[in-house]
Amino acid sequence: MASCLRILGFKCLLCGFFLQVAGEEPGSGLENGLAVATTVRGEVTLDLPDGTTRDIELHDVETLTGLEISSGKDDYAFLSLSNECALGIYKNSKVRFESYLQRPFPPDKESLEYEPSDSQLSIQLLEGSLSFSAETLSPLSRILIKLPIGQIEIHKASGRVLYDERGVQISISRGIVTYAYPGLEKEEFINGPHQLRISKQSAGIGRVAETSPEPKPLSQHTERLIQATHRANERVIFKASPEETSIPQPLLVADPEALLKPPPRPYSYLD
Repeated sequence: MASCLRILGFKCLLCGFFLQVAGEEPGSGLENGLAVATTVRGEVTLDLPDGTTRDIELHDVETLTGLEISSGKDDYAFLSLSNECALGIYKNSKVRFESYLQRPFPPDKESLEYEPSDSQLSIQLLEGSLSFSAETLSPLSRILIKLPIGQIEIHKASGRVLYDERGVQISISRGIVTYAYPGLEKEEFINGPHQLRISKQSAGIGRVAETSPEPKPLSQHTERLIQATHRANERVIFKASPEETSIPQPLLVADPEALLKPPPRPYSYLD
């Protein structure tokens, strides 16, 4: 009997521990995550929470929470994030970052293979195109892309979301995402490679407007955008700060082709 009571007490202790962890306030211990602009073409504008506007410059380091990024008809930008993911904002697009928070990680958690922490990223795609590379996302992390019709949650995937007058087109190269219909308790699980379209009308009744019965390769243009986003992810390494409570420090990685160029010589040969 005493043995049973000890086991019961131990189980209650474990239950209390898990309840305490589960009851932590969402976002507790998280700091603002970082993003580095690895590629910028044209005038990609940044609207700050204080009401000011400026252009994004190459290699700028930004905290995304509260920012809105807009691109013109020939402009685009690719961002490498401190959670080992990357985003591509293509032409004629407008993206608002509701919040991007990340838990600081110690040096012994650093890795190029997966996100060494947990992070929470919430994005609004107001119009245009947003590509993403998030195949190394931590199981503890969450990326939401909110749309005027429904929202997408990324589960370790690479792909592109396009929103225009025809609705939302979701193209997944690798991995899986979940699309949640607006106002309905219904979801679509999309495995790559696959592509589908959901119109404003079909979203209201919880149906896909256009899809293929079998997985098929994405268009060459879409695949190029996803590959460019993945390359942006490889151009920055985020190292842990010496202080474990501080945000990681971005380090640019040189393009391997730049190392293969012949060195300049201060002389030339004459016949």
